[in-house]
Amino acid sequence: MLKTMEKYKQYRIAKAFYVPALLLMIIMNACGSNEKEEAWPDQRLQRWLAYYDLSLDEFEKAGSFDRSYKVEYPYDPLTDTLFASLYVYSADSLLAIDLDSYHSVLEVKDDGTIYYAGREPDMEVGLISFEEKIRKRMLFCGPVCIFEEAAFHPDGRIVVAGFSENEAGYRPSLWYIHRDLSAIRFYQAKTPFPTGKIRYISDKRLSHITFWFDHIDFIDQPDIPL
Repeated sequence: MLKTMEKYKQYRIAKAFYVPALLLMIIMNACGSNEKEEAWPDQRLQRWLAYYDLSLDEFEKAGSFDRSYKVEYPYDPLTDTLFASLYVYSADSLLAIDLDSYHSVLEVKDDGTIYYAGREPDMEVGLISFEEKIRKRMLFCGPVCIFEEAAFHPDGRIVVAGFSENEAGYRPSLWYIHRDLSAIRFYQAKTPFPTGKIRYISDKRLSHITFWFDHIDFIDQPDIPL
């Protein structure tokens, strides 16, 4: 009887420790605050990270969600020649990521120069299927998001790099999107950036394009993301 009572006491002690510890592990896994993505040698993503002096180790999972809706547009390659050179193409060239055409205003000058006249406050990232002749919406956001770069991940996902704003400011952000667009995993770095330093699009990815502020003598570096 004493042995039985002693075993029961040990069981109660173990249960008292194990159950809260298990619940804590479940909660931590659900929050995913320490979950990170491994790096892979993609030149576009590495260029974006290097520009802001960042590494993937600084990004922690901030959320994940599934999507049941679809936003699709017919795609006609004959009417999209201006933006086609800016697409991020998959290795087999059957897909392309469109970071610009929804919100960017481009003009071609008489001398052939491409002029970036500005952009809409809302930004969208699209996935173009050349076989289906469809452009599918991957991400859409108002002024609180800035989508700057994208890459095709070796495991089939798509990665979009940029910034998202909260009470602390604009924080470097990564969106990992399933190839069928059904799920998104969202990562953020902790350190915010001032808007005047968010210059990757004009300084790197679209550096061959003339931006509007290049033609205004009294503006040096406008305090807006570019």
